[in-house]
Amino acid sequence: LSDFGAEVIKIEPPEGDPYRAFPQALLWNRGKKSVTLDLKTAEGKESVQRLMMHADVVVESFRPGEADTLGIGYEEVSAQRPDLIYCSITGFGPKGPYAQYKPYDGIVAAKVGRFSVFTGQSKRPGPHYAAVEVSHHGTAMAAVRGILSALIVRDRTGQGQRVETSLMQGISPFDVNNWLVWQMMIKFPDRFQDDPQSDPNRQPGVGYQPVRTKDGQWIQMANIIVRLFREAIEVMGLGDVLKNPRFERAPTLMPEEREELREMVLKKAQEKTADEWMDIFINQTSNVAAEQFLTTQEGMDHSQILHNHHVVEVDDPTVGKMRQVGALVRLGETPGIIKRPAPTLGQHNAEVLRLPEAAPVGGGTGPAATALPPNPLTGFTVLDLSTVIAGPLSTSLNYELGARIIRIETLEGDTMRR
Repeated sequence: LSDFGAEVIKIEPPEGDPYRAFPQALLWNRGKKSVTLDLKTAEGKESVQRLMMHADVVVESFRPGEADTLGIGYEEVSAQRPDLIYCSITGFGPKGPYAQYKPYDGIVAAKVGRFSVFTGQSKRPGPHYAAVEVSHHGTAMAAVRGILSALIVRDRTGQGQRVETSLMQGISPFDVNNWLVWQMMIKFPDRFQDDPQSDPNRQPGVGYQPVRTKDGQWIQMANIIVRLFREAIEVMGLGDVLKNPRFERAPTLMPEEREELREMVLKKAQEKTADEWMDIFINQTSNVAAEQFLTTQEGMDHSQILHNHHVVEVDDPTVGKMRQVGALVRLGETPGIIKRPAPTLGQHNAEVLRLPEAAPVGGGTGPAATALPPNPLTGFTVLDLSTVIAGPLSTSLNYELGARIIRIETLEGDTMRR
């Protein structure tokens, strides 16, 4: 929100947000202003209440009920500011038997079954810890969607509202297929005896096979569409194999033929260096999906990342010049921009806490000017010409918020329908 123009004021305890110790805090807090307040004191509560009277949006991640105890809960604040957008992020939602569990990613992932997906990866029974904290990333995006949708409604009606999401909800788009498989395994053990995706010995499809090159580098092949797969086999010098009746239906093959073809591909890949193969895949054909493996540090210097200015340089007062991932979305006419580096602790106390006792900014404090729509995006129409995952998932999420989605497909249908 800060990258796209919002003035974001970060409220921290006097000792600072504990996550300031993490290097990535310099990325997470860029563009914000920092104010330190002790919410356990009357003065601190009064100051934050006054700030809320001047804000358009409040974002809080206390456990359910804590904000109410502090006198800054939604009911109390919205009574004075009915046009305020109040976003609450919790671990498991505001109610229910898990509401007061500690809102840590690992606890949420364990409770919802994410770790069961990785059963067997250590070649022992039982679930397996997954280090990537996908619930935080998914929930951040959900909060952005909810806040912007609520602002759209306020622009149309003058009415604010509460926006709620949770780590449990944010994790669901990543793992819903595996959750369903595991539920079926529990309910119908005769029909669903195991989860094939949790087999530690499972090989990818031949078209998705990582290959090791002559110079010891690795390339990820990603040719799951038939035409791409067959082109990859051709340019790798294995075209004659496809004329063999045993392999003519590739990549749809029986296990024996599939593994035999996999072995051919792996051996062939070792005949050239990574640069030589990438020259073939990129410059000699446009029908092969392949990319060399890089570290995350090397990825910051990838030619495509640099060409599109996805990495920006920030002059941070703590660490000096620092390269960061830039704004995640590009708007052609009103682009995002990093306004300033992450603030030092309490850097903006004097500036921000001077706010006068003035009328609130925003859409006004009266009742809604017009009737509220049934959903925040009611009345908007989206044409969806995308395929695979990112585009269709984005329009599904917009549909859930009330938009009318018209999906445009080829005459034979999107290949992902299967």
